[in-house]
Amino acid sequence: MAELAGVAWDDLAVLLLGLEHRSLSQAARALHTSQSTASRRLLRLEERLGGRLFDRTPEGLRPTALAEQVAPFARLIAGHMADIQRVASGHEAAPHGRVRLAVIDGLAPYFVMPGLESLRRQHPGIELDLIAGHAVLDLVRGEADLALRFVRPTAPDLVVRPLAEVTMGVYAHPRLVDRPPAELPWLAFYDPSARFQETQWLRAHITPAHLTTASTWSMLMAGAQAGVGAAILSPRVAEPAGLVRIPVQAPPVPSRQLLLVYHRALRDVPRIAAVRAWLLGQVEAFLSEA
Repeated sequence: MAELAGVAWDDLAVLLLGLEHRSLSQAARALHTSQSTASRRLLRLEERLGGRLFDRTPEGLRPTALAEQVAPFARLIAGHMADIQRVASGHEAAPHGRVRLAVIDGLAPYFVMPGLESLRRQHPGIELDLIAGHAVLDLVRGEADLALRFVRPTAPDLVVRPLAEVTMGVYAHPRLVDRPPAELPWLAFYDPSARFQETQWLRAHITPAHLTTASTWSMLMAGAQAGVGAAILSPRVAEPAGLVRIPVQAPPVPSRQLLLVYHRALRDVPRIAAVRAWLLGQVEAFLSEA
């Protein structure tokens, strides 16, 4: 019979990330450790459980039946560990420590990065991890502490605070503005399943002469500035960059609601509350600029 008394949470974390990524190297990166350390932890867990958890294949890690059976219980432990961390965080005496902020790469550089110096002056004990990208991080599982996003979450433990309505429009480099929209090359966010309203609007109202897609908003912006094509952007970032709005004979591009999201249990944690208040001020200042 397997001896379970010595099973460590660090070992179970390797199991869960191996199931998620199907790669030991990616699991190690997510844990901020080396692949050899992750491999030792996985081997130790297999010895404790008395069976193999993954088969190594050319396509990556393939979970065994044992791994699939253990996983639901390991996820319960992961949830409890995250809760313990959140409770412990609430007892810091002053804003201090690291805060992981998930940001929208196409907007955040304009109101997050310029304000970092003021945050550092107000709260020198706080350090930020800025996590940019289009993936929606799981705040319940503790992948980030705060998130600025356009996608409204459904988890009941998350607090959602609307910050602003971000208007959108069609913008292009000045040398492209004399051409009809349907004759222009276009740039769009990479969205093969048409989840985003910009993709739906473009498909419904424009048949681009040529379409280039990009997986981040910053690449989309850079392409528009280089004259690669027209793109749907916020005037708050497009117009200061010298892009020109193109009139289109179609219904207006839907606006986006910018949301601040965080776990309910982190509401009163001093460092989270401090970063939250700073973010609200940054967004307000950004939107008030004409």
